Amino acid sequence: MSKNYKWLIGLLVIGFFALSSLVLAADVPKGKEVLKIDIIKGKKGVVKFPHAKHVKEFKDAKGKAITCKNCHHTLRGPPKNPKKVEKCSDCHVAEGQPQKTHGGKKARLLAKKKGEGIDRKTVIFHKRCVECHKAVAKANPEMKKKIGKCKNCHKKKKKKKK
Repeated sequence: MSKNYKWLIGLLVIGFFALSSLVLAADVPKGKEVLKIDIIKGKKGVVKFPHAKHVKEFKDAKGKAITCKNCHHTLRGPPKNPKKVEKCSDCHVAEGQPQKTHGGKKARLLAKKKGEGIDRKTVIFHKRCVECHKAVAKANPEMKKKIGKCKNCHKKKKKKKK
């Protein structure tokens, strides 16, 4: 094979991967670009999750594009229909509710109770979100201020006026 063909094949391969990453990035369903995570009520407040930005702009700790599977751990590959991807609360329930199963295993709880509130250390999002944020901040120290603090995602509840 001549050098010209090898160069062309290399260019086609690079183009294919660039195009496939754009296709994967477009998988956030319309209306799901920013999600409000308020399943578990807590004093830290609601999280407005920039779903589309995570897929289109952000990278994991290894510098790779974030895919659906990074968060939606039951996926085996890109979803055929992104509108039908399960939410965490489809499988994971609050303590006291009957646990659901997936693949023959009981799904972890959304969180465990602690006194009158919840034990924040058991909140399932902390497993996925916080561990990823910590890994990215460790690999990219310049990101620590942007993603390394609770208040960057949790917006304090506004006090009601009397």
